[in-house]
Amino acid sequence: MQNPSTAVLILAAGASVRLGRPKQSLLYQGQTLVQKIVSTAVAVQSGPVLLVLKEGDWIDVQEDVIKIYNPDAGLGMATSIHCGIRYLETQHPDIETVIISVCDQPFITTGLLQEMITKYRNTQLPIIACTYGDSIGTPVLFHKTMFIALYGLNGDRGAKQLINQHIQQVGLINFPLGNIDVDTEEDYERLIKS
Repeated sequence: MQNPSTAVLILAAGASVRLGRPKQSLLYQGQTLVQKIVSTAVAVQSGPVLLVLKEGDWIDVQEDVIKIYNPDAGLGMATSIHCGIRYLETQHPDIETVIISVCDQPFITTGLLQEMITKYRNTQLPIIACTYGDSIGTPVLFHKTMFIALYGLNGDRGAKQLINQHIQQVGLINFPLGNIDVDTEEDYERLIKS
């Protein structure tokens, strides 16, 4: 492993309310969205890949991913982040950084995740985030010094809140295709046609 101290935490326990069906299972280029992000993350070979699911979900993904079931998924995305960080702190205390990713950004690549790790190594900034459109967001790399702050998130507030609070300590990676995500049926149809 090139950088054995970076975990990838994939959040896949959302209810997909606006879509009306589990977005994790949508097919794109012969894989489900969740299979696509898992294989992308595993290929980085930077450390453990964690997949947070809601209890009762069964998702067919490759074996070298650690599935974590979040009993509180209905309370929002922050609870899935808490589950993943808690697992890392207890099972992989040597982890230096974690990349938090979602499964509905189909254009995340292994190269992008590697670029985030390299940017962290070169700058030592505690947060490396992606920029697209006029937004800063996922995937986001956090140094373990930010884990306590991640526990402070609640509800559906993801990492964006922390990025804004610590903007002076954020390194940015340009990811123009990051603004393409799947929240609605229209988004999915656009993706299939693209």
